Amino acid sequence: MSCSCFSSHTNSMTMADPNPAKHVNFNVGMVLGVDDFTQEFAYLSGRDQWLARDLIGYGTVRGLNVRIEVDAIKGPRVVVEAGVALSPRGQLICVSAAQCAYLKDWVADHSQEITPQVSSPPNSDLQLYVVLCYRNCPTDDVPIAGEPCRSEDKLMAPSRLSDDFSLELRLERPNQREEDAVRDFVAWLKQVPISTNEASIDLEKFLRAIRDAAAPWLTSPLSSPLTSPPGDFMFGVPPDELIINAADASDYFRAAFRVWVTELRPKWIARWHGCAATHIEGDAAGDEDCVLLAQLDVPLLPLSPGTWDIPNEEIPVNQNERPYLVHLRLLQEWVLSGVAAAAGGGGKLPLLLPSSTITNVQGPTSIGLTNEQIIIADSTAGVVRLALPPTAGQDGRIFIIKRISTGSQVQIGGSSGELVEGQASIILTAQNRFVQLVANEKLKAWHVIAQSA
Repeated sequence: MSCSCFSSHTNSMTMADPNPAKHVNFNVGMVLGVDDFTQEFAYLSGRDQWLARDLIGYGTVRGLNVRIEVDAIKGPRVVVEAGVALSPRGQLICVSAAQCAYLKDWVADHSQEITPQVSSPPNSDLQLYVVLCYRNCPTDDVPIAGEPCRSEDKLMAPSRLSDDFSLELRLERPNQREEDAVRDFVAWLKQVPISTNEASIDLEKFLRAIRDAAAPWLTSPLSSPLTSPPGDFMFGVPPDELIINAADASDYFRAAFRVWVTELRPKWIARWHGCAATHIEGDAAGDEDCVLLAQLDVPLLPLSPGTWDIPNEEIPVNQNERPYLVHLRLLQEWVLSGVAAAAGGGGKLPLLLPSSTITNVQGPTSIGLTNEQIIIADSTAGVVRLALPPTAGQDGRIFIIKRISTGSQVQIGGSSGELVEGQASIILTAQNRFVQLVANEKLKAWHVIAQSA
């Protein structure tokens, strides 16, 4: 494995690209030059990038796992496995073989950049970001025609541009505002409870609550982009009165996604290329070619004023903020497996729920469950008895019940003589036990589809 192959500088754009919305209008007798062929390629390539970026997203597609190895002499090195990513610009980036870089060498070479960001001695680890960028590489030099008396370096020119990549260690995370916004938007929606008994809030009030949560972003028209972006995307939590009846869920979430597509995503995207390019002042154009792979928390050792070293030890690798794309076949299998589990088919994957309502219960108590989806039971002070609702009209409904305490039992029973896994009731007898149950209306029974050992 060859090492120290990470770039020591940030990838940057070197020339203005031709307009990807134009293609050549070929005519008989037209004299074609380099600009014409470049423009035609830009149109075809630009549409591919546009389709990939706007319809799919961006992030790691396959491989590119990041890990740390420790060499006894040279110290820790970060290794990026081979793989494929899609950049925010829509370019496919291929890393054909594993790449690595020694962190001691990088820290020594970048001491002047590191020093302003840390105290002496440092009171926290240095955060480094592993970033993968697209670049093209001129190759295959050929002789070119031109004027006499040229220097030797002007006699040849690259005849090809090869897709290539640049791996970098950065002190700042690349801009991935849209990725962060997607996560925040979905997390906000998942807090809206789904009820089988209560009526839905008015649809317009539901959409107004979404807009209110994102209000700081919507106060600036597209023609006057924000110069100082707010620090969040969906502020606060959904109001208590925001309830959706299960029968209306598809219509309400369809409307929510329409607001995302037409109003929110245009505010949160950062684009310099393609149709309706937009960005916020201060965004870096080069970030459109790059994707985040991981964050490294690197401990620093001061050697002398302004110089640093790192210990020969494992370094935590945090990949939680890495954007990635799950291919459609996996999503298809996940959805089908979830449906099978909900139908009592013995599957182990839980049904995907549009939201999860958590209810905390303390014993001694006996309650009938209605709209709850996740129940956290504390039986320290006494027995907790939970009665599941009748299965009529609840087909496919899922409850998750977890016991978090020692002490008395947590007892789960059916109603009106209905059985739970073939019994009148089941018992969670130990701390941190949980059970996942699904309603089977036809058999008038509740089935266990997952449980702790």
